[in-house]
Amino acid sequence: KGVIEEFIEGIRACTRFERPIEGASEVYGPIGGFKSLSEMRPFIQVARRWASISIQDFAARFKNPLLRKAFPLAWWFPELTMLVALMSLSWMHRKVAGYPIGGSLEFSRAIERRYRDLGGEVHYNARVTKILVENDHTAGIRLEDGSEHRADYVISAADGHSTIFDMLDGKYADEKIRGYYDNLPICPPLVHVALGIDRSFEEIPPSVMGLNFPLDKPVTIADREWGQPGAGVHIYNFDPTLAPAGRTVVKVMFPSDYAYWRRLRDEPERYKQEKEQIADQVVALLDKRFPGLAAQVKMRDVATPLTFHRYTGNWQGTFEGWMITPETWRLRLSKTLPGLDGFYMVGQWLEPGGGVPMAAMSGHNAIQMICRQDKKPFVAKIP
Repeated sequence: KGVIEEFIEGIRACTRFERPIEGASEVYGPIGGFKSLSEMRPFIQVARRWASISIQDFAARFKNPLLRKAFPLAWWFPELTMLVALMSLSWMHRKVAGYPIGGSLEFSRAIERRYRDLGGEVHYNARVTKILVENDHTAGIRLEDGSEHRADYVISAADGHSTIFDMLDGKYADEKIRGYYDNLPICPPLVHVALGIDRSFEEIPPSVMGLNFPLDKPVTIADREWGQPGAGVHIYNFDPTLAPAGRTVVKVMFPSDYAYWRRLRDEPERYKQEKEQIADQVVALLDKRFPGLAAQVKMRDVATPLTFHRYTGNWQGTFEGWMITPETWRLRLSKTLPGLDGFYMVGQWLEPGGGVPMAAMSGHNAIQMICRQDKKPFVAKIP
């Protein structure tokens, strides 16, 4: 009871705080910085208490064996700091966070519409290979087709490692920046299995976090053996836009080593066979939990860490950036690089955990920094 009440009080404490997004810390003067620090002091006290313990370590305090086992599964990575769990639940309680109907594609399209309405242009199928630099000032970008596009500023929302070490050839990475990529833990790469099932799953309560079920015996999938605590599955019976009526998208994810898949890259047939085998294994596991499912599969798609890397350039195929642990939760990377003018980085590699809210906020703040440099007012409004 005591541990449960402590957990609930931690959520309540987090509901009292808003993360300030009106002002980027980089543009604060002494007065603004002091004001921000004063406003954040109560949150910092709560954060220090909860950020120092991992979800796994907190779960070990439960006396009930089921709670000890089940609690870490709700957040996928038990190494995460407890602050992540508390903040996530506090946002959901206040109805300021949730799942966007239509998934990430519709979310991206909403951003695109807003950008175009403001006069912006979007060029798709235009992969950037180099950021052009003249006299230590960015001058534009070079695309994969060899064309060059000049610019006063370059803002990279791309993968951090690709930006710094490929697009800029590592010329503006000091020992501190190299140390991040050499030493900090990243969110583990995933094997992502998506299935289209001719079934409504009406009997399963809607859950963004998914459900977990035990396995009869351990099974080896790719480079990992899976036994206890079992297999996790996301059933998207709450999003009617993902599949025709009466059918449902089902997703299963497994952490997997990028190096394992990289070794298969030069053997296309073996790589393909491995993906097919994984799909067969996942369908077989789900059929035990949901009898008859195997005969209802209408679509199957397997994405490996190499797939993530191919589509996004994400370092080591990870789906997010740095892991939020008790050691890294206060880390904040600079949006600029030493010795390089006219350049800004935004996105999930600037703060542990990444994710859409942090990526959006970093872009918001980068524009504030540019406005300040150009001595222009920064104006933001809800459309």
